[in-house]
Amino acid sequence: MSEIQLIKTVDTTANPGPLGLTGFSIATLMLGLHNAGLFPDNLVVIAMAIFVGGLAQFLAGILAWKKGNTFETVAFIGFGVFWLSFAYILIAPFGAAAATTESVGWYLALWGLFGLGLLLATLKMKNRALVVIFVLLVLTFFITAIAHFGIALGIVPGICALLLGLSAFYTAMATVMNEQGYNLPM
Repeated sequence: MSEIQLIKTVDTTANPGPLGLTGFSIATLMLGLHNAGLFPDNLVVIAMAIFVGGLAQFLAGILAWKKGNTFETVAFIGFGVFWLSFAYILIAPFGAAAATTESVGWYLALWGLFGLGLLLATLKMKNRALVVIFVLLVLTFFITAIAHFGIALGIVPGICALLLGLSAFYTAMATVMNEQGYNLPM
């Protein structure tokens, strides 16, 4: 009788989380700067939404799927398609009726609901920075949705997006640095 040998494989691929968080944070910061009234140009928001928020997060989601990380897969692919669809709303219509302010409010509210579901998942995680990100994300979506329903909030949605973008950027960079031996709080 021959002896059975078990072969253990080790996943040595990189952590896709910082890529997804960086794409999310940079696109969110750009949108936050725009929504806070610091510049009127939508073109940079659209470019960031498509290539940084959309494609980078979608790719990070695929890589997270390959690693078996369901939360990151759902979050990054979900918000990757958010950014791609958001960019489409900004550049449409291509034969479609333009989005109304109220319909964009409902669109944002539904994404806030998606974020709320992910927020609940973060409550069981050790990474407290993700809880902060998802609390700010849900607030940003719902506050921005309320502004689209006609309630004057001034630059509040932009400030929320800036805080969200900064917290996601910190978490992305802290993850990269901690993998290099630092011990930054998360």
